[in-house]
Amino acid sequence: MTQEKKRFSPARFYRINIIFFIMIMVLGLLVFLLAVCSVRQVRVYGNTIYTDAQLEEIVLNDRYKSNGAWEVVRNRLHPRRDIPFVSKTDVSLKGFHTLVIRVSEKQIAGYIDGKDDNHIYLDREGRVAEVNKKLLSSAIPVSGLSTKKRIVTGKSYPVAENRMTALRRIFHAKTSMNLNIDSVNFGDSGEISLSCGSVTVKMGTSDGLKEKLLRLSYILPKVAGESGTLHFENFSSDNTDIVFDAD
Repeated sequence: MTQEKKRFSPARFYRINIIFFIMIMVLGLLVFLLAVCSVRQVRVYGNTIYTDAQLEEIVLNDRYKSNGAWEVVRNRLHPRRDIPFVSKTDVSLKGFHTLVIRVSEKQIAGYIDGKDDNHIYLDREGRVAEVNKKLLSSAIPVSGLSTKKRIVTGKSYPVAENRMTALRRIFHAKTSMNLNIDSVNFGDSGEISLSCGSVTVKMGTSDGLKEKLLRLSYILPKVAGESGTLHFENFSSDNTDIVFDAD
């Protein structure tokens, strides 16, 4: 019995050589980038909570931060997901010598004081976005909503739904109606009080809150520079009178 000789396959030969050539090209490109992309400048965009220097120190690896190509690859494979108040970071190269860090921060609307000097930060939908000791001046302090239930990041703050609905409306109104709200307080009976600069706003209960906030957006500019209390406690569809008690 004679052993059959293997036939030469041109297609297989060329396919292997093409794959080998592509691997050599990719390897050569990586070596080129690692050799050429020395970082001379770092630019940071989208940050309001941290300084440029702080984010550069957090995101970049001290050992290899001088090489831009390495930092881009490293952050694509292993992006930082543990930076407080930051949901995402992206590292890219602009030219061969400029490293760009783009930051997507969590949308923080307000905070509630928690245990151990922590602040429980909420987004506009009332979800817990962060629990941290750091105090953000841009977040609205909210009082009167303490809870003994477990706080879970990403979940709604665990208090009565009617109060969370009211707080969501206030957060949304601050942005959509450009309301200057400095703080929010919930009373024991559900009454709501807002601090708007030198004006205290007694909103009463959450009944008709959407209309009350709309009226407030019209009234606040008219009492700008004054100090006193706006009374919405008796406001309804039948009684639209709003009293301002000047100090």
